[in-house]
Amino acid sequence: MSLQIANFHISGKSKLKGKAHVTILSRKDAAHSGGFTVDVNALFPNTDGYPTGSVKMTIDLSDSMASNVASTSIEQINCYGKHNPTVVMTGRCKLLKVEPSRLPHGYRFWLMIANNKSSREKETPDIIGFVIFDQTGQRVSYGMGPVDKGDVEIVASGD
Repeated sequence: MSLQIANFHISGKSKLKGKAHVTILSRKDAAHSGGFTVDVNALFPNTDGYPTGSVKMTIDLSDSMASNVASTSIEQINCYGKHNPTVVMTGRCKLLKVEPSRLPHGYRFWLMIANNKSSREKETPDIIGFVIFDQTGQRVSYGMGPVDKGDVEIVASGD
C-alpha cells in the first residue's frame, strides 16, 4: 500500500456565474447530441472561508458517460487574468442520472472556463473544459470546446 500526502487546496478571490452550452461535432453520434451544458454560480471567499456555490452539468458526448451532474462541494477555485479571466475549479460531485452499472456518488470534477468575451460579442468564444473521475481514478466523462450558447461571467478579483 502506498502513501500519498494530500495537496493543499488554496483558493484565490474569485466569483463566477452563468450558464453556457458547448457543441463538439466530433463527439456527436447516433446516440449522443455531442454537447454539454455547464451552469455555475460560485465564489471565494465565503463567510466561512471556504469556496461555495454550485456546478451543474448536463453531458451528452460520445466516449463519455451521458449524465446530469451536480457538485456536492467546491474544494478549490482559482482565477487569473485581466483581459480574459480564466477560472480553474475542483470539487466533488454526484451523478443525478446514472447508468445501472455505476454508483451515484464518489465522483470528482475539474472544470476550466476561459471568459474571452461577453455574450453580446462575436469575437473569440469562451472555452469550457471538464473532466470527471470516479472513486477509483477512472475517467467517466470529459470534454472541452467553444461556447455556442450562453455566457459565464468571471471576476478574478471577486468584486
